[in-house]
Amino acid sequence: MDSGEDNESVESEERSSLDSFSGVLQLDVADEDLESVINVPIVDNFEMGGAIVSHNSNLNTESAEIIFDEGLPASHSYLGRDLEEIGGRLIFTELSRVVIPLLPGTYGTLLPGQTFPLTVRDHGRTTLLRKCVEGDHTFGCVSARYLSTAIINKVMFGTTAEIYEFSDDMGAVRIKAKGRQRFRLLSSKTTPSGYRTGEVLILPEIKLSHPFSALQLTSLNSFRVTNKERCRKMESFMLAWPKWVYDMYDVDKLVQRCDELTFLKQGLRKDKVENVMPKDPTELSFWIASQLDSEKRLFMLALNSPIPRLRWLLNFLRKCHQFICGTCRAVIGKQTDCFAMSIEGAQGTYVNPEGYHHDTLTLLKVENVIPISAPSTHFSWFPGYAWSIAVCRHCQKHVGWQFVATNRKLQPTKFWGLSRQSLDTRICTEENMCSLDDLPVM
Repeated sequence: MDSGEDNESVESEERSSLDSFSGVLQLDVADEDLESVINVPIVDNFEMGGAIVSHNSNLNTESAEIIFDEGLPASHSYLGRDLEEIGGRLIFTELSRVVIPLLPGTYGTLLPGQTFPLTVRDHGRTTLLRKCVEGDHTFGCVSARYLSTAIINKVMFGTTAEIYEFSDDMGAVRIKAKGRQRFRLLSSKTTPSGYRTGEVLILPEIKLSHPFSALQLTSLNSFRVTNKERCRKMESFMLAWPKWVYDMYDVDKLVQRCDELTFLKQGLRKDKVENVMPKDPTELSFWIASQLDSEKRLFMLALNSPIPRLRWLLNFLRKCHQFICGTCRAVIGKQTDCFAMSIEGAQGTYVNPEGYHHDTLTLLKVENVIPISAPSTHFSWFPGYAWSIAVCRHCQKHVGWQFVATNRKLQPTKFWGLSRQSLDTRICTEENMCSLDDLPVM
């Protein structure tokens, strides 16, 4: 009897202790106070395996979504992880004449700031790149349209490229380079080693001052920091033309108008947009121009100031465009369907295992395009996605690839990468049924 009473007493004490502990767990605490009670921060997103994982507060792993990390394509990890970093950076003096190796057969047009991946196996180009790495790491890229055509009395433009990662293995050379400075090709010749060198003139980037800078009133200097627009309005009364005329050449206003082109930022998370779109007018003009086809990028290289570049880009991009098949002219997609899968924007330059370059534009929706091959993850430019060859439904011309997520939780689950070499751009008019709702915001 005594032992039974003792057991009941112990059980009563344990039940009382458990109830008190349960009472602690059942505290009625507001969500915003929960963090201070348990001293553990509440997070809605966390990083995992190069992607961003989002989940709700009840930690339901079944509904978790993995958002693709836009930084992965820009790293060009498909080239391998054995590339060695090359330190140092060479900047040529503007208007100087230098002799640099010229990469033969460069497709498209490289712009300053663009990443240039490359895989080569032929003797000529491997020799050229090895010499570059031993020297100042710099070579020149000239459009293939120049190199394949006999041009007389025509100015040829190009861009210097600086190698920052390099690998030489089993006769194949792989590099990652970055476009640096514009140049004009003066002359070229073939070396005994079999590759070409060129004498080039490094072109300057002309930065014009504000039209009002020559007549700024010193009496308004104390107000200029907080009331810049009001001060300029007062100063415009002394000029022959209305203020809006000068605003068309105000680089600050041009940058602001470019920031309103929302389709350039579709797909990028808010925390990435601030770091992706450059604030410097020169860098911004080249970043936006990198989203164009090679012919228009070549035109951008000929302009020597960010002001005419930004003005031309705004005039061109403010119109709604359609992407059409370069062979049968069937509509493939719209500019408003562009979706950036990389921090470099909706369009990037990638290379396949055979060394062919593709300026690839990513879209969420396309028309008249069908996949014709089984999905494959080999050499995928977008880690976590399997690619399938895609062709035009009407003429069966290769126009790009379909990318499908290998993990059903990865977002977006599917998108399309279109090769700009297979597409033409058409401005929408009333005849081709362009909706005003699809126009980019200006």
